[in-house]
This record gives sequence, C-alpha cells and structure tokens, in this order.
Amino acid sequence: MAGNSSTPGQSVSAKIFLVLDAFAGERTVLSMSDIARFTALPTSTVHRLIQDMVTWGGLERTSGGGYAIGVRLWEIAARSNRSYGLREAAMPFLQSLWETTKAHVLIAVMDGTDALLIERIAGTRGVPAAGRAGGRLPLHASSSGKVLLAYAEPEIRDAVMASPLARYTTNTHTDPEVLRLELDRIRTDGVATSENELTPGSVSCAAPVFGPPEVGIAAVSLLSSPGARDLKEMKLLVQMAARGLTHALAGSHAASTISPRLHRQAGS
Repeated sequence: MAGNSSTPGQSVSAKIFLVLDAFAGERTVLSMSDIARFTALPTSTVHRLIQDMVTWGGLERTSGGGYAIGVRLWEIAARSNRSYGLREAAMPFLQSLWETTKAHVLIAVMDGTDALLIERIAGTRGVPAAGRAGGRLPLHASSSGKVLLAYAEPEIRDAVMASPLARYTTNTHTDPEVLRLELDRIRTDGVATSENELTPGSVSCAAPVFGPPEVGIAAVSLLSSPGARDLKEMKLLVQMAARGLTHALAGSHAASTISPRLHRQAGS
C-alpha cells in the first residue's frame, strides 16, 4: 500500500517504521512536531499515524503532552528468540555479578553494526554511567562490542573495520590493524577490556556467551571506575559468569508461552 501524494512511493508500514525510528538513541519522549521533523513526514500524516499507534498501544501519551514508546511494543519485543530465553537464563548470573561487584552488569547481543543491550543491572553510586536496556554501544570501543565483533563472521569484522571508526576519547582504537590484533587476542584469551575508550573515567571487561542458534553469541560485561576493582578479578568474574550462562543455555529447554493473549491472537 503506497503512501499519500506528499510522500510518493512510501508504504504505510514504511512510515510507521520512520515514526518508531524517531525514538532511536536517547529520544524517549517526543512531541508531534519532533516526530514530524525527525521523519520528514507531513504533520497531517504523522498525526494520523500517531493516533493509530496510540490506539493500538505502540505509543503512549505522556502527562506532558508528548509521546513515548508504549508497553505493547515491549510486550512483543520480549518474545524475541534472541532476548527472552537469554534474559531469563542470564538473570541469576547477572545478579550474582552485581552482588559481588556492585558494578554495572550488562548483557548484549549484536544487532547490525552495534552491540544492543538487552538487560542491565545498575551499579551503585560512584560507578560511571552506562547504557540502558535497549541502548546501543559501538562494537570497536566497548568491551561488549569487542567480544561480539571478535566472534562475529569474518565478513562482518571486515565490514566494520573497513568503515570509519569513530573516536570517543583519546584512548579509542581507530586504527583497523590495531583493532584486528586486539580481536585476535580476545579470541585467544576469551575476554575483552575497554579502558577509557568509550567514556572517560570508566573501565569495563566482557566475555562471550555461546548460545543455541536462535540466540547466537552474547556478551556479559562489567563496568566500573578505574581502580575501583582489580581488573584481573573483574575479568575472572565475568568469564565465570559467561561460562555458567553458556552451560545453562546449552541445557535449557524451549521457553513456555509468557502471554496467552498474543498466542491466541496468532490463531494457535
């Protein structure tokens, strides 16, 4: 189905995707004019799409008159093969890491050319800020991203290193050959680090989780302040957690239905 004459060639679904993409990054609440600006769609089209999405539950109206992502989308996203079973299996290991370190504990999977955080347990005060669940981290500058990149298919690694590598701090590795050597070391050692490479005043380490085909590779990571914890200890802890989760995923069975509502709607 094509769009209206003001946006020729765009289907209704393509316009809906543009509206959802407007909430990328740290954009959690947007006005209608914000959405129109980010999507470059006519205000009348944005108004119609927003109303339909609010009725369905994909967007919600905030008390300030803006719009935010609705829980209906979260309900559907929670059924992702790459997140539901992984998050359920990971929580005991993430919680144990947090109780031991009081640092930020994160788990991420690769999505496109980013590390997508699917769960985070926030550290105590004094620990530098970290991304939130649903946020993204660069593959070349975060410990989670490096782990995912190290174990990715060679063509994915080549594509990432062939593109410009953004510099976030003076410590960020932007030389593809330096990064390639580091990825080789990560595959040998089974652990990655990022020291002041993404955010000044932060150090993180991550280890790979090897899941079944529907999950693929994930990365468990710890993030703290330099000197707050011994880095060798952090590496050991995160590797133990990642190995434990790998074994748990290998022995897990298919997850049961978590909401009969969508199950019935699917016609089952």
